[in-house]
Amino acid sequence: MAKYEKWLGAGLGFVVGGPMGSMIGYAAGEQVGKPSKTYSKTAHTSEFETNLLLLAATVIKADGLVAQEELGFVRSFFMDHFSAEHIEEKMAILHHCIGRKYDPRKACDDIRITAKPSTRTQVIHFLFDLAISDSILDKRESDMIFALAGWLNVNDVEFKKIRAAYTAEVKRYTIFGLPHTATFDEIKSSYRKLVLECHPDRNTHLSPDEQKLIAEKFRLIQAAFEKIKEERGIE
Repeated sequence: MAKYEKWLGAGLGFVVGGPMGSMIGYAAGEQVGKPSKTYSKTAHTSEFETNLLLLAATVIKADGLVAQEELGFVRSFFMDHFSAEHIEEKMAILHHCIGRKYDPRKACDDIRITAKPSTRTQVIHFLFDLAISDSILDKRESDMIFALAGWLNVNDVEFKKIRAAYTAEVKRYTIFGLPHTATFDEIKSSYRKLVLECHPDRNTHLSPDEQKLIAEKFRLIQAAFEKIKEERGIE
């Protein structure tokens, strides 16, 4: 996961229940099934959070599936970086946006106008973290984030660097046959097994070409393991 700046918990001065927040929030409150208390159910989510939830819903729907891992990621993310006290309100908004059709360009316009460039870049990191939360970076998700980045006016060169990093991250875990949410003990166990299987000394019976391929896999396994250790701060 990307290291997020303080903007995620700071509120950015976005009002609670701004124009889009009121429109989506009110409807989401009705969806919860308590119309008599609709506004009280959606009175604690800022315009920025609403826009972010709408973009999250857009990415979640991009591949035609709504994975539980993605919903869980959004819940955990908003609990960690915003007010955990009102998480059910925010999740109601997310589910509402998943079930309805809203124009994500409007949400991007709001963020682009009011947020600094580094904040908009962090939004792209958030969307990629969401996209790989089910251990797959689907091309439709990547393409959707590309479109959203354009509407957010994120520099194309910067976007390509971010996308390349996330593509590489998914591949690092794929080589171990594990999702990026795997524990380090699970990764270490798979690493040790693969190192034994692919060690050059154990494959001298193979042809020269086969030995080259297995040696390259051995190198990639070691590189992936070291990178994961570095990312997780493990010595």
